[in-house]
Formats: sequence, C-alpha cells, structure tokens
Amino acid sequence: MAYHPLREMTVVDPLLDQLRRFDALRDGEAGGDELHTETVDSVAPSYADGSVFDALTPRIAELLRDGGVTRLYRHQADAIAKAMAGANVVLQAPTASGKTLAFQIPMMERLARDGGHALMIYPMKALANDQRDQLMRVFGELRDARGKRIESWWYDGDTEQETRGAIRSAPPHILITTPEMIHRSFLAHADKWPTFLKNLRYVVVDEMHEYRGYFGSHMSLVLRRLTHHLRSIGATPQYFLASATCANAREHAENLTGLSFEEVNATDQLRPRRSYYFVKPDIPAHQYWGVLQLRTVNAGLASMMMDKSVLAFCPTRRFAEECYRTARREVARLREAGRADLDMDAIRIFRGGLTTEDRHEIQDGLRAGAIRLVFTTNALELGIDIGSLDGVILAGFPDSIMSAWQCIGRAGRSWESDAFVLYYARNNPLDQFYASNLPMFLRKPLDELVVNPDNEELTDRHLPCLLYETPELEGGETVLGAGLYGAASAKIESGAQPMRGGGFRPHFAVDIRGAGGGMYTLKVGATEIGTLSAQQQFREAYLRAIYLHGGANYRVEAVEFSSGGGTVQLSEEPDQNVRTRVALSTLVNVRQYFAGRRWRPEVMVLHGNLTVTENLWSAVEFDERSDETIDSWQPESNNTRHATAHAFWIQLEGDDPRQGVMELQHLLRLGTLFTIPVEPHDVAPHAVTRVGEQAAYLIENYAGGIGIARKVFERWRDVLETGIRIAEACGCVPGCPNCIVPPRSTDKLDKLRGIALAKQLLSSTDRAHDDDLRNGLWEPVA
Repeated sequence: MAYHPLREMTVVDPLLDQLRRFDALRDGEAGGDELHTETVDSVAPSYADGSVFDALTPRIAELLRDGGVTRLYRHQADAIAKAMAGANVVLQAPTASGKTLAFQIPMMERLARDGGHALMIYPMKALANDQRDQLMRVFGELRDARGKRIESWWYDGDTEQETRGAIRSAPPHILITTPEMIHRSFLAHADKWPTFLKNLRYVVVDEMHEYRGYFGSHMSLVLRRLTHHLRSIGATPQYFLASATCANAREHAENLTGLSFEEVNATDQLRPRRSYYFVKPDIPAHQYWGVLQLRTVNAGLASMMMDKSVLAFCPTRRFAEECYRTARREVARLREAGRADLDMDAIRIFRGGLTTEDRHEIQDGLRAGAIRLVFTTNALELGIDIGSLDGVILAGFPDSIMSAWQCIGRAGRSWESDAFVLYYARNNPLDQFYASNLPMFLRKPLDELVVNPDNEELTDRHLPCLLYETPELEGGETVLGAGLYGAASAKIESGAQPMRGGGFRPHFAVDIRGAGGGMYTLKVGATEIGTLSAQQQFREAYLRAIYLHGGANYRVEAVEFSSGGGTVQLSEEPDQNVRTRVALSTLVNVRQYFAGRRWRPEVMVLHGNLTVTENLWSAVEFDERSDETIDSWQPESNNTRHATAHAFWIQLEGDDPRQGVMELQHLLRLGTLFTIPVEPHDVAPHAVTRVGEQAAYLIENYAGGIGIARKVFERWRDVLETGIRIAEACGCVPGCPNCIVPPRSTDKLDKLRGIALAKQLLSSTDRAHDDDLRNGLWEPVA
C-alpha cells in the first residue's frame, strides 16, 4: 500500500489532486506510487539597523535606495562590515538570502574609493553572464574617484579573440570569469595582464561549494597559484567567498585559498514555506525511462493549470529535450480536445549552448510570468536570477545532496512565498532510497566539503604551471601549501627550468575539471554523447558490455586508449532489457600509513595510501526481466587495472573470523554518502576476511586523494552511526539496494550481522584510544 500521511489527516491537497488528474501521480489504497509528503514552515529574516548605509559612500547608498534596497538582512550587514574592515570574508547563507549584494556592496565601495580592478569567478559561464546583469541593474551609474564609470565585462571561453585583446589592453574595473580562464589566461598569459593584475583589489569566488573533491582540489591549486603570483608583483586583493550549502565554510575557504578568513553564517535563516512530495513511481523496469519522462511532463502541465511557474530539472540534456517536445505535443492535444487551454509559448527548454539572447529571453519571461514551465539540466541549478518560482520538479535525484538543495532553492525566492518540491525517483538504489526517506533528507545537516591541495598527482600537474608563471617561491609556503611548495622547491634545487618559447605554455595540458586517471569520450558513430572516467570505463564499459546512458542501452564495440583517456565506441542495443555484469577481484596493499588509532586489544582505524589491483575475470549477459543468462565470457583485453588510492579502513586484530566484515564495508559506504559530500562513484568499499587479516575499507577513486578518506578518519564514528541508522530504518530484513546492497551486487549480505558488528565496534571504542600511529610505530597516548 502506498504511504500517504496526508490521507490519514483527511487534508485535501489541490496540487496532489491536479497531479492525479494529469496522470502525474498514481497512488491509492490499492497500491501504485509510493508517496511521502512533508511541509516545512517559513523562517522570517532578521534585519540589521541602518548603520551600514551610513558607512557607505553616499552615491552607493543612494543607488541602493533607488534600486529598492532600503534595509539589509543582518548577515548581509555583518559580511559587508567585515569586508569593509579589510578582512577576507566567507559567507554561508541559504539560497535567495542576498549573498550577491553582500559581496557586491563592499567590492563596489572599494573600487569607488580606491579605483583598481576586481575579479569575479563563477563555476559556469551562465552564472558569469548573469552576474553582470545584476551589477548593471543596481550599480550601473556608479563612478570611481576619478569620475570614470565603473564598468564590468565577461571574459570567458566564448569571448572572441578580438574582444579579448581589447579587454587586456584596456581592462574594465570588473572582469567576470570562470576557473578555466584564471588558469589558462590570467596565469598562463600573466604577461598580457600587467595593469589589471597589479591593481587587483578584490576577488569574489561565488558558489564555492562547487569546488569540492577532485575539481575542487584542482581549483585550490589554481587559486593558490593566483594569490602567490599576485603577491610576487605587489598585489594583495581581498577575497570574498560565498556558498549556500556548506557546513564548514571557513575551513573550506581556507583550504581553497591558503588564506585566513572571517566567517559569517546565516544557516537556517530566511526560507519560504515549502511542501515536499517525494514519489517512488510504480513503473515496470523496461518502461521506466519513457514513463518517467511522461510523468515529468504531466506534472509540469498540471502545475501550469494551477497558474504556477515551475522548473523541471532533468538528468540529461536528451531527457530535457524529449520532455520539451512531449510537452508541446501534449498541450496541442489537450487544446484540441478542449480539456485545457495552456499556452504553448509558456513552455521552454534551458540548457548549455543557448545563445545569450535566448537565455535572457527565458530569464525575463520567468520573471515576468510569461514563461511558466522550463525543462532544464543543471544549467539553472545555481544562482542565476530568474525571479520568483512556485515550484521545482526533480526528475531523478541530482548528483549530490548539495545539488539537490541548490535545485530546491530555486523555488520560493522570498520568505513570504509558498513553494513546492516534487521529486520522482529513477530506478536506481540511491534514488529509491531518497524517495522513501524524506524526513532523513530534510533533517540531514549540511555537508562538510573536502579538497586536497597536497594531492601528489595534482601538484605534479600544476608544478610546471607555477614555475612558468612565478619562478620565485619566496614567501609562498603558506599560500601554496606544503605539497606544491615542497615539490617546486625540490625542482628548483635540482636545476629544473620551465620550457619557454614557441608559444608553449604547460597550462593547456592540465584539465582542471577532468577526472583522475583520464577521461573517456562516449561515441555512437562520429557523434559524442557523453564522457566517463577511467574507472567507470574499466568497470562498466569494457568490450562487449551493455552500457546504460540517458535511459538507453548501448553495446561497447571498441575501446581506444590514449595517454589522457581514450574513446569508447558504442552502438545502439535494440533490446532494452539486456544487461551485463562483471565479476571483479580486488587486491590491496598498504604503501604508506598517514595516521592511525588503536583501541586495545582488537580495533584499529587507519588512514593511508594503497596500491589497488583490480581484475575482471568473468562477464555475464542476462535478461533483466527473468535474470536468465544469455552469454558469458572472460574479458581478455584491458582486464587488469593498477592504481594508487587513499583509503580509510577499520582493521580487526586476532585470528578468529569475525562475522559481519563484508557488511561493514557497505555500512561505511552508506554512512559516508550521508555524512560527507561525496558522489557514489567517488568511493568504493572493499573487505578482507582472511584468517589473521580482517578489515573493511573505504577507498577513494582518485589517485593522490581528494580528502574524503581523511575526513572519514576524523569522523568515522559519525559515519558508522549514520550507516547503522539508515540500514535499520530500511524495511528489508537481509539487506537491499535501498540500504547496504550496492548496485549490481552479487554478494550475499546479511544486514543484521553487519549492524551487530558495527555496534560492537562503536561500543568497544567509546573511550579515548590507547595508541597513535606515528612513522609506522604505535605510540601510547600520553
């Protein structure tokens, strides 16, 4: 029977009724979709007094009031005051709480008083474009002390070469750019930016939660190189970082930049009333993708009938395009049948690749209410100004919980408004889990972000760039960090010199968004349809495998390898019910111990670097409906993979076999997903159950580490407690994909056995540890 708490209270919900009428929801006493609902009340903001306005340049205060800004939220005022006092500031505040104005005001104040330049860095070009629009609306008439109008402009990958030259020769006060351009232009061609960089007064890094994990570790090295170069030419700009979804804002800002920050935190302030509807659809597996698209479309049309403006977030560009086409067809059909008078022009698609004019038209249409339904990829996930929206539809769970909250934050752009969130789960374990655990999702604390600027693989890549742009290291140890500074010092001592001449710059060999181990391009014929990491290719896109992409089956016909990744050649598989799975053996050996704690006589928790050897030893093709085997074979090429990886593990002393170690690895994996901001493919579990060697591992999937294992080592008890809580809340008895069983697993797991071992470990370590591991030796804690 479908779970429906509102039915028990006999509350009539107009949105649910409309969803049922449009066949976007099929629930009832006889079964159907599983529905979970909850409403979270609004939180009114706290306002500051007017003292901040008194401290501003009169012209800026005047422009703010002319623009309708007559008072500021307390967190805005606090951040502005700290910034105007000269501190580097990091602001953690919820979506739609005025973060943009909080960093624009002190930045414009500094430029108006002192002149000079500012850099504003955004993770996506669409955000960079949108930021200029917001600057112009409020501060378009502002002038500096010399009477020169303070201008801003975009400088990104789409800026034409002729325009780039003009900007470099006469830069405006403010340039709005992306991480790639910091790396490939401002640093790689620093000699072309002498005036701009030497007079840089302000650096804004918005949406800093996007800089986490592997990409974030790259970005930390880029920002540290930027600061070091600026100091070498006498520039010491202020930094202002901002995020809506981060539990460790100050720590993350300092890890990203190597600088000290003052934090302003406004978590759980200023939010609208939101109603959440989490749906686990009752759809046959072989029809799931197509029916999910139709449900998404019908939900959007149902919302339009209620005169609501909605964003529908889609998992892929193809999914969004199919929904857009289907929605227009459905509107035509409904109008012809006289069932609904919906405006076809009020439906749009928003995705990467749109022209600036198209993007502005959609944003303006949403703000004005002329556009009511937009199907989008994550291109609208972040802080683009689109005005007030009534709701969001999530067709599948986003890449991470942070991404989910970014999407959700688009609905209800004022604390006085009501909004709704409608989530449809896809047919994968993680989506299904979230659909059944709405309270856990709503009450989960914000994530602590992780980066690792000392990742050896990344420092090796950034080292030639650093020595090319700033060969002098004096005073750079704190900012550059121990890893990059140490590696650079060793290279300089050895007599190494950067390659110069012929237009060569090492920066273009470093893809700061690329995954570790290289990237593989997915192709059908000559058409590129996506990318995947080296590890994904090894495990999921081996020769003859069935690879699922965008809801469709593809057969791997060939794999071509190169130094930076390669190409996976696919063909469309007509049978959408066929699947493949592979038997994988993994061997780990410890290369280095970073840290360890021991509780005598039996428990050790360890953080270290491993050598990981994986072998594909058999593959099976089967029918998903019947699980009947169609074919089996032994992969004969590219069947072994060697890698180094950082890991956390729990090791049990003694020769007696312990029940539950196999399950313990999955409880660690599960708890990590809900404790630390990782995506499912960032980590892999592993267990060793030999006599005399029993351990449960959580292994990072990036060479050199991105900080996940270190964070798990610091919080392993929280991680394990979370894994236990989630597993116990799941209604299954032995274990299922909604709790401890990973996707496509063939292991026979016993959830209760794993929980029992985990609780025993927590009990036996509920005191101070006895020994610390230092330099390979266990030393008693003093």
